Order: sequence, then C-alpha cells, then structure tokens
Amino acid sequence: MDGVTITYEMRLKPETASDFIQALPELVKETSGVEGFRSIRVVRHGDDPARVLLIELWASEDAYRNYIAWRTERGDMDNVARLTTAVEVNVWPTLIAAI
Repeated sequence: MDGVTITYEMRLKPETASDFIQALPELVKETSGVEGFRSIRVVRHGDDPARVLLIELWASEDAYRNYIAWRTERGDMDNVARLTTAVEVNVWPTLIAAI
C-alpha cells in the first residue's frame, strides 16, 4: 500500500478536551470526502484524556498539503490552536511493513 501517513499528537487544554472530542466525528466525516484521503484513526490516551493522536493515511503528501490548506482557509487550524497546548505533526512517507 503506497501513500503517506500523517500523525498529529495533540495536547488539548483540559477545559476544551470534551468539546474537541465531541466535534471530532463531524470533522472526520468532512475529511472523508477530501480527494486523496484514505483513512483516519483517532485514539485518546488512557492515562491522559487531554492527549489525542490522529493517524491519517493520504494518497500523497500533496493531497495532504491541499487538505491542510483547505482547513487553514476555513479557520479550522486556528481553532485547533485555540484548543490545544501543543501539536506535533509528522509526515511518514516510507511504509516499511503492514498487515
């Protein structure tokens, strides 16, 4: 399977964590219709409920960058910045193994 994997590790502000988690299903639904989108998994840390990891698979890095540009234009990335204390984004272009 080719493509690129993107990970977002977010540390939500404790007072915004619940609102963010509630908004995620709609955000994920919107993402599913974007060209080049393949899949997304969102997991929440068991010991730290304000820590969330998004694992996204895109057809290409360009498709992902176009998606981020769209989210930025809409103001979604500014909203994420207001809800978080830290966000780490990583691009993983090389698949080594998968089942």
